[in-house]
Amino acid sequence: MLEFIKTKLNFKIILAFFLIYFLGFITIYSTTDNLYQNHLIYFLLGLIIFVFIQFIDAEVLVKNSIYLYLAVMLLLILIFLVGYTTLGASRWLRVGELSLQPSELAKISVILLITQILSNNFKIDKFLISKLPKISNLFSNRFVLSFIFFTPIASLVLIQPDLGTTISIFFIFIALIFISSLEKKYFLFAFILLGIFSSPLWNSLQDYQKERVLIFLNPQADPFGSGYNTIQAEIAVGSGGFLGKGYSKGTQTQLNFLPIFWTDFLVATYAEEWGFVGLFFLISVYFYLIFQIYKSFQNTRPIINKFLTFGVLTYFSAQFLINFGMNLGLLPVTGIPIPLFSYGGTSLISSILLLAIVNKISLDKSS
Repeated sequence: MLEFIKTKLNFKIILAFFLIYFLGFITIYSTTDNLYQNHLIYFLLGLIIFVFIQFIDAEVLVKNSIYLYLAVMLLLILIFLVGYTTLGASRWLRVGELSLQPSELAKISVILLITQILSNNFKIDKFLISKLPKISNLFSNRFVLSFIFFTPIASLVLIQPDLGTTISIFFIFIALIFISSLEKKYFLFAFILLGIFSSPLWNSLQDYQKERVLIFLNPQADPFGSGYNTIQAEIAVGSGGFLGKGYSKGTQTQLNFLPIFWTDFLVATYAEEWGFVGLFFLISVYFYLIFQIYKSFQNTRPIINKFLTFGVLTYFSAQFLINFGMNLGLLPVTGIPIPLFSYGGTSLISSILLLAIVNKISLDKSS
């Protein structure tokens, strides 16, 4: 056991990981009756997975990523058949007393599979090469192939509907393409196309999604309806002041003014209890974790490890910034949790698994 601790753990990553989880856990404990129990169970399951990952080479995970991709695709399809709906969206499957959110696993799948494709480790079946040469030629372009695999999994998440997770998956995909050898002029071209097709894209959004953007621009337009969440979150953060109202004494949360305070708005809940000082500490610890992941990206040499660590870096950075901006009223409400901090079993396990991969890579002497 002592040998494992010395050789398999990056203490800088582990320290930030445990601190972030602890801050989230005590906030959930102070504001809910029993959710903290499930959160602890998922955390322990995540730790088991973390230890298990330390004995697996990252290349093995990447080379077998197609199986995870297919499994996640199956789970996403099952949602429309046997999933259950909460808050107007079908995103979960029941596993006994616990729930599973396949869209969170989709993020892991995209990181691993796109890494495999972009690092030229994705092998085309010999049948395609011999029998379907035109298709095999198409599949030989790794950027086209990446898009072919990304599109269906992102589409299944989007139509649940889950725009927030789709945005997160999209950021991961674009980040991995960005650090590949693709010429950067194509990104400029894509940006121009986005501007041209912005109107059709806007019209394709669900009514509630359009409403979130409009309310973000002016929450007071519907203070007791669509703007309610944003306004209450801003009140909770502001009322915390410099030192906060004290542990379990946040009135916005305890009196149920702040909605979904255990997931989407846990930052606002935390800020109300611990104030500016506590919020600054949380931000500092999270930035420290992101910096450690970035260092792993910089220091590793194998191309597979480069893609993996950058994918994980994007996962943590994007979700933290989006959720934090949402809690401060700087961004529209999207339902994206903060990895390791917010309540959510599948999200927590997925975050720990990805962090386990980075921990493994950071200590790999061959990298």
